[in-house]
Amino acid sequence: MVWGGVSQHHRTELVVIAGNLNAGRHPPPFLQAHPDMTLQHDNAKSHTARSVCDFLQDRNVSVLPWPAKSPDLNPIEHFWDLLDRRVRARAIPPRNVQEPAGALAEEWVTSVYKNAKASSGI
Repeated sequence: MVWGGVSQHHRTELVVIAGNLNAGRHPPPFLQAHPDMTLQHDNAKSHTARSVCDFLQDRNVSVLPWPAKSPDLNPIEHFWDLLDRRVRARAIPPRNVQEPAGALAEEWVTSVYKNAKASSGI
């Protein structure tokens, strides 16, 4: 699993998370590094757990109201789609578990944000 954030002018680092993200592992430490933001998420249980809501409220992180199950409205879905396509299009397929993580991070930094931002209009 990967976590990343985007805004009109910036992107976060792409963070590879081993395993699944659940309420016990959320909010991740990298979220703490971005206290002055408005958060938009997909209403997954790990994002809406009481512990997560309390964490966000304690840090005055505003959460954008968002309809559940509406990936077509979520700007970051354009980034995830492009990231997936860029990594799959690489000439040499991954040979181990670490290689996909490196490819994801490299594409995120070098091309995905720039290309998706231009095509999504954000």
